[in-house]
Amino acid sequence: MMKINTDFLRSNQGALVLLVHPDIMILDQAQKECLENFHWPAISIGKTLSEDFLSGKLSDMASLQSWLADRVREIPTSTILLSEIDFLFEPSFHLDPLVIFKRASRFNRLVVLWPGMYSKDKVLSYAVPEHSHYRTWRNPDAAVFPL
Repeated sequence: MMKINTDFLRSNQGALVLLVHPDIMILDQAQKECLENFHWPAISIGKTLSEDFLSGKLSDMASLQSWLADRVREIPTSTILLSEIDFLFEPSFHLDPLVIFKRASRFNRLVVLWPGMYSKDKVLSYAVPEHSHYRTWRNPDAAVFPL
């Protein structure tokens, strides 16, 4: 069983923290540990976005750019855990999820469970190269912690 470095999360007060691993099961375990150790409120991006689309709170893709920042502002806490971020990487949406997370982190500290890799030359990736949604960012301007 993996243990996340809770000291890193306690000491790193960056506005945007990415917990990175390609294995979803590892990310699920990290989420469980964060919730048990820190009791942060959590937003499941996929679930919450789906609910907001179905209820009419989110009516079009243009409003998706500000959706997360609006959601984060509603939560009166200093740190929010974000999981199941895959929805934002749908190529047909033409979004840059990292930019969306950075904008939202101006309001509350965000800890994001990121399915991907972070290389020694500071390249963050989403998914694996064989995946159709694979993307990369060089020097992502976030505190990145590979699990």
